[in-house]
Amino acid sequence: MNHLLFKVFPLVVKADQNVKTITIQASGHSCTGKRILDKTHQVRKIVMGGPVDPAAPEWRQPEALLPFDRLENGDLEVRLTCPAEDEYMLALEDENGTEVQRFSIYALKEDLFNLRPYKGDFHIHSCNSDGKETASYVAASCRKIGFDFMALTDHCRYEPSLEAMEAMKKMDTDMLCCPGEEVHLPGNEVHIINFGGSFSVNQFVRDNEELYRKEVAERDDMPKDLPTVTRFQVAASEWTFDKIREGNGIAMFCHPYWRPGHNYIGEDVVDLLHERNRFDVLEVFGGFYRYQVESNMLALSRYMEERSKGKKIPVAGISDAHGCDGDLFGWYYTIIFADELKFESLATSIRNEQCVAVHWIPDEHPIIAGPFRLTRFAHFLLREFYPAHDDLCRVEGEIMCRNEENAAELMKYRKGSVPAYFAQCWEK
Repeated sequence: MNHLLFKVFPLVVKADQNVKTITIQASGHSCTGKRILDKTHQVRKIVMGGPVDPAAPEWRQPEALLPFDRLENGDLEVRLTCPAEDEYMLALEDENGTEVQRFSIYALKEDLFNLRPYKGDFHIHSCNSDGKETASYVAASCRKIGFDFMALTDHCRYEPSLEAMEAMKKMDTDMLCCPGEEVHLPGNEVHIINFGGSFSVNQFVRDNEELYRKEVAERDDMPKDLPTVTRFQVAASEWTFDKIREGNGIAMFCHPYWRPGHNYIGEDVVDLLHERNRFDVLEVFGGFYRYQVESNMLALSRYMEERSKGKKIPVAGISDAHGCDGDLFGWYYTIIFADELKFESLATSIRNEQCVAVHWIPDEHPIIAGPFRLTRFAHFLLREFYPAHDDLCRVEGEIMCRNEENAAELMKYRKGSVPAYFAQCWEK
């Protein structure tokens, strides 16, 4: 669907036997869209996962024609049932039976229907560590590219994330801004994200390094024949995961196959962290440039192999961006299916594997990792839901990025526009 020519709502409905009424509108200034609706003579339902007859046109099994009404303003109201969880196509045909336009809606079982897809990034840097822009600009830029949530995670620093949160609070934006930090502890090269934790793990260790080393040394539930370095890095990582959870945060094992000339951590450390699986979420897609795509493909392959063993492994996509106006920023992100846009809800959904990682380098096709049911729905969302969603977010982000004196006042007029779009797209 071209969201500039048409509006279709709801886009997401319940999978049941109830009759759905889908409204198809031509956008206000679209003469092309109006002409297409005017010459629509019949509407055919096509179920993406339905049976296929190779002898049928386009290798699809034609469904029954659907009843529809043409309203006085030219809008169409189409009625159909969606008994199974699937993507449903509404094919508009002219009087000769030629298809002139096709629209998609998605039917979900109640458990997933009751959740909403929130996308964002929780590994980004500001100039408070080695990034290029201020904390407030990074947060505003996240809204500009369509994020519903974000967390600033500077190296060894928690305070910049609070600065970003305060800036967004003043703007009264609908985007959720969370605390965070990238944790780097003495003797451990493994990079770990503290997403949403209530205190700084970096600061705790700066204040209590002797206690940190003592507690790491006391972790003795690993094979006895491990090299000393491997034992310490794995134990220190798991100590960090636990400490992040003490603050009710989400602990992410970052870029397991980052290769700055060679692996930045040994394969034995990667193997043990995967085998023991004590992190909350795994970075499957991370902030790698085009020439480094091998790192993400290795992480994806390893995730699928570990998942095939029956392990529960929530996944994330993160940009690790050090600047908002160049490569990486917005290339990788996470979609979390949660019941509301609050950190506690996002964290619960992550732990329940209700999230997918997105790898979408400009001018390439998206790659999505996660449970199949969610990845299938996420592809639909990228095509049909997010383009208009992102347009709404972009206006807000541009206002905040300009940081003019009346920015907060202008944001008052934008408040609620994205939640209203969510409400329009989901069946009442």
